[in-house]
Amino acid sequence: MEKIILTGGGTGGHVYPNLALIPSLQQEGFEVVYVGGEGDTIERRLTSPLGIEYHSLPVVKLVRGLSLKAVKNNLSIPIVLTRSIINAKKLLKQIEPSLIFAKGGYVSLPLVLAHGKTPLLCHESDLSFGLANKIGKLMGGRMLTSNPTTKGECVGIPLRQELFSKNKVTARRGLNIPQNDTVLLVMGGSSGATALNNAVVKHLSTLTKSFTVVHLYGNKNFTPPKRTDKYIPLPYADDMASLYAVSDVVLSRAGATAVAELSALCKKALFVPLPKGVSRGDQLDNALLAKSMGGRVLYENNLDNLPEEIDKTLHSPPMKSTYGDTNGKIVAVIRDSISRGEKCKNKKQSQNGLP
Repeated sequence: MEKIILTGGGTGGHVYPNLALIPSLQQEGFEVVYVGGEGDTIERRLTSPLGIEYHSLPVVKLVRGLSLKAVKNNLSIPIVLTRSIINAKKLLKQIEPSLIFAKGGYVSLPLVLAHGKTPLLCHESDLSFGLANKIGKLMGGRMLTSNPTTKGECVGIPLRQELFSKNKVTARRGLNIPQNDTVLLVMGGSSGATALNNAVVKHLSTLTKSFTVVHLYGNKNFTPPKRTDKYIPLPYADDMASLYAVSDVVLSRAGATAVAELSALCKKALFVPLPKGVSRGDQLDNALLAKSMGGRVLYENNLDNLPEEIDKTLHSPPMKSTYGDTNGKIVAVIRDSISRGEKCKNKKQSQNGLP
């Protein structure tokens, strides 16, 4: 049985698309192996219930800024990355995969750098390439994109089929939410979003007059208020399908995966993108894309207007669906890349893995 390595982690946006591909890959007869970071990472937590083989590598994230903490962290990158590449090469010899599918981000970088003659697919969800995918392109990776304006092969973003499996009535019963309530789902991001979370708490008394607020706040640097009948705080969610199903309107960061999921589900959504400097600016691009699909956008410097903007979103049309057979397209590209990789495995691999 041919083995496929999926790699990516650190945030849900680098893990959920990989999870979405697993059923399609298994149906095609591939054995899936996941490679992520060490410790209690989001990628380990989310892949554990699936019963697939998991391997960890030491990873370190580039921290933007000139704070002492950032400088100390970034000085450790060469040492950690060198050790990780060595371990990645050993892992590839052990697993002997037919292909590596890298979802971008710092967790995928060691395998991107160590892939050698193993065919490499790099998938970019955002409109601009992140650093790991830029390096992947230089290393001969075949570049897949979610947007036709991004240079590469446009295949869309893999979406989990279970997101479409829940209905509002059943999901609300499961969370003990009255069927007639108007529900606001707040998604702070898998690692938390301090500014967004604080704004929700600041306006909570106003919001709970109109909504039952389901607050997915992440589990870092934030302690939510106590739960009430109108406020349900959750650090993370194993069942996003139910949370999406219960919601009438969604407040979210503008990660590419969130934009794709909310669009595919035709939700009414208000996006608050991370500002440039906190990120590389990719969420600002994603927010504009979301707006073109019917979403609304609120920037961090206008969070004082949060209740009014949520109300406007509730009374606006839902987003347009852009969902297609993305998972099937990517599996076809994987098959094609393996075939092409076999043709050139005894000579130096060329750009994009082509013979």
